[in-house]
Amino acid sequence: MSSVSILMPVYNAELYLSEAIQSMLNQTYTDFELIILDDCSTDNSAAVVHAFSDTRIVYHRNEVNSGLANNLNTGLKLAKGKYIARMDGDDISLPHRLQTQVDFLESHPDIDLCSCAMQMFGADNQLWIRDRDPEQVKITMMFYSAVLHASSVFRRDVFEKNNLYYNQETFPAEDYDLWARAAFYCRMVNLPDVMYLYRMHRTQVTSTDPRSAEKCREIQIRYLSEALPILCEEVVVSFVDGFISHKIRNITEIKDVKNQYLKIIKANISVSFFDQKLLKIRLNKYFQQLVYTFLQQYKIRNFRNLIQYWDVMLELRPQLIVKLFFR
Repeated sequence: MSSVSILMPVYNAELYLSEAIQSMLNQTYTDFELIILDDCSTDNSAAVVHAFSDTRIVYHRNEVNSGLANNLNTGLKLAKGKYIARMDGDDISLPHRLQTQVDFLESHPDIDLCSCAMQMFGADNQLWIRDRDPEQVKITMMFYSAVLHASSVFRRDVFEKNNLYYNQETFPAEDYDLWARAAFYCRMVNLPDVMYLYRMHRTQVTSTDPRSAEKCREIQIRYLSEALPILCEEVVVSFVDGFISHKIRNITEIKDVKNQYLKIIKANISVSFFDQKLLKIRLNKYFQQLVYTFLQQYKIRNFRNLIQYWDVMLELRPQLIVKLFFR
């Protein structure tokens, strides 16, 4: 039995698939099965896969197109490894990726998942690095997906035990949905090492999908409601739609947002789902940025503006006040 089962979902990926597969076969860690999940591709993806003769490759083609989340669930059912690793059919994993992540999980039995930093290439060149502290990961999950999905490696038994599978109804935020549910059972971290190259191109599904924002909002509301059940639905929804979405239009809304985040901090005292100290620091930082962004819109340059927004400015740290006037 292989130690790692790599899940590579594929749909019409012939242009980049060979390079993606080769990057996994070139791994310094060799004890794995590469499960390629073809979701009824209509291009030459199957031919690309069959051109490889490596016995570690397991090719599975669905009878009907099932969608990304369902396709990944098929892979989870086929997997035999101790660990599940993700890999997309148009990206590149650097040779030491699996070895580094498996070694980390082997030496940290209290951690159930680790992803690594991603370097974009192609149409964009951003560098994505997420939190290493598992307590920070839980807090970040309030705002966006705190784990870089395609570079993740996790313990199969822990996810199976807690019935943690993908949900197609949450697509295209199926990864965010899974991690938000996993946060109640698992400790997750992100390694700062860049070991994954994420290809940016026009044919991929990205956050520009019109369904993404609403799906993320639903996940945020559910996550916060379950993490802090003492909060009423109205407070949770207001927090998500105001604080998290950065929708601030006037001074009254700033005061409302501050009250909302103070309620979040207070509610956490009774359940301690989040680290209280880290939660205070993180929410205050976000609030400061909200206030700063709001004041920037009004371009305070004269005494009248200064008086009008004086109370709001006092919410800012001195460094941000200076930056506001001398940017």
